[in-house]
Amino acid sequence: MPFRTHAISILPLDKSGFQSKMDRMKILIRYIIAGALLLSAAPALASETPEGMKRLPGGCYMMGTDKKFFYEHDEENTREQPAHKVCLDPFYIDITEVTQKKWDTLMKVNNAVVQGPDYPITHIQWHEARAYCHRRGARLPTEAEWEYAARAGSVADNPWGDGIDRDALWYGGNSVRKLSTVGKKKPNAFGLYDMMGNVWEWVEDWYSYHYYSQSPVKNPKGPQQRVSYRVIRGASWLDVDQNIRVTIRYPGETDMTEDFWVGVRCAADAPGAK
Repeated sequence: MPFRTHAISILPLDKSGFQSKMDRMKILIRYIIAGALLLSAAPALASETPEGMKRLPGGCYMMGTDKKFFYEHDEENTREQPAHKVCLDPFYIDITEVTQKKWDTLMKVNNAVVQGPDYPITHIQWHEARAYCHRRGARLPTEAEWEYAARAGSVADNPWGDGIDRDALWYGGNSVRKLSTVGKKKPNAFGLYDMMGNVWEWVEDWYSYHYYSQSPVKNPKGPQQRVSYRVIRGASWLDVDQNIRVTIRYPGETDMTEDFWVGVRCAADAPGAK
């Protein structure tokens, strides 16, 4: 926000070389007024929530699960285990998945198969998702931030509890094989829409099958070594009941996403973050 500075004139000294008490008081008042004007005009970005985002307070929760579930080919869900304590600083996160309307304002290419301003952007590569968030002055959420935001305080299999709530997500059982525009289902307790279902979402972390057994407690950021894939979270409108749980995680191909309905929501540091 532009602001104006106000020149402050210094009154001349009297013949004795000293200003009168009244003159000094006037100068002091002018300084106080000028300082107040500068403070009131300066941007207050540190305390304002970015448009379209929600500030989450941070805190500790249990990430992952110790329950047994199965992926394709009867593979056990070892990648989601063990349940482990994670503590996060406050952060901002998008209330909805990034729409094509927002995507098109910053990015030149839109490869979404289903086109429309209020549909989530899909079929994007990880580096494109990251570039978009950076152009907004934001970033991708870490995997730990994503699950914290999705759970919204729940310790059950999903933000709404165990099992399926058709009013809370689009998935294979109610989508009629069709992608939806954002924000049509009930939000979670944090007021976030489509954290589960509709489209998968990119996060910042490299994917590691065994990372949960090594994860630090404070602000985990995923494996430090470069591996083959980045993590996608949240399931999509094509997924069956078996894949609907807040802990599900897949290795997203970072250069070829045509087999995944993958979108993005951005995050940003909030005041109080270290």
